[in-house]
Amino acid sequence: MMDIRLEDCSDAMAIRPIYDGPDSQSMFWIAVCLIAGTAMLYFGSEWLVRGAKGLALHFGIAPFVVGLTVLAFGSSAPEAITSIVSTETPSLIIGNVVGSNIANVGLAIGLAAIIGPMAAKYTDMKIELIVMLATAVGLLAMGYFGFIGQIEGIALILLLFAFLYYVFRKKGSDEEAQSAYTEDVTPEKLSNPILAVLVIIGLILLYFGAKYFIEGARDLAVLLGVPDLIIGLIVVAIGTSLPEMCISILAAHRGEADMAVANIVGSNIFNIFFVLGIGAALVDVPVSSSVLTFHLPMMLLFSIVMFLMVRFRNRIDRTSGLVLVGLYCAYIAIIGLYPSLMM
Repeated sequence: MMDIRLEDCSDAMAIRPIYDGPDSQSMFWIAVCLIAGTAMLYFGSEWLVRGAKGLALHFGIAPFVVGLTVLAFGSSAPEAITSIVSTETPSLIIGNVVGSNIANVGLAIGLAAIIGPMAAKYTDMKIELIVMLATAVGLLAMGYFGFIGQIEGIALILLLFAFLYYVFRKKGSDEEAQSAYTEDVTPEKLSNPILAVLVIIGLILLYFGAKYFIEGARDLAVLLGVPDLIIGLIVVAIGTSLPEMCISILAAHRGEADMAVANIVGSNIFNIFFVLGIGAALVDVPVSSSVLTFHLPMMLLFSIVMFLMVRFRNRIDRTSGLVLVGLYCAYIAIIGLYPSLMM
């Protein structure tokens, strides 16, 4: 049965259901939260990026800088807001970051490569690929302490700004190297007030989308009897990675290969530096033994496989895409076969 009680939700009194069992009404509520939350996260990030990008270009900021900052931050906005509203269940934060990075490579790049084989020049994204590997190794090293705390969170955020500064200095005068950041940076025809409204609406949608999505994910975890970690690794990770997946698949379909690959590499870097950094700065993020011994090594494995594909082949073709998707399916299957990996 399902009782209706008053609870404090979104800083206001709201009516929401409390579940006594896995009935059809509770499943309906969970589906509504997940679907509505996903839609708000997607459109929120799209409108936030569109408005912020347009304002930046209107104020004379160089397209390369806009691509390096506004678009990169915007694509990680769903994960970042999800971290902020997940402080009561911090295991969702690490699950979201690790799961999103795995899904970005296994699903986003894998599916995009199957749709359209992608050339990816190693020389153009060497810095980003190395940093992506370094962040995966660094996160695995931090996990040995059992949690990621406020000091580590602040350090990750500072490292993000150091990375952005280095990329800006390194590629600031190289037009060819800037191409992966500027292909999607085109001037908006909308006026500044409308662009500002898009930014505000985007932020509002992101906040409430993350809040409802997390509520649905938590209730789904209770309903299925699985830990928050697994919901974060799979459901929340895929939901918050939808913008990256859509961008990569559409870019591959249009033949903009560099943009698709650069988007995922940049997103994985931002997820660790920015998303996990914000989450850890707000609350201690626990790293369970299964995360340390399986999920983090798997994230590193996906990063290494993608690095090797670009480094030695300068492309990710359909066969490589099938390998990545196959690895992701194997990862999910192993989790299902070994319940201890869910803890």
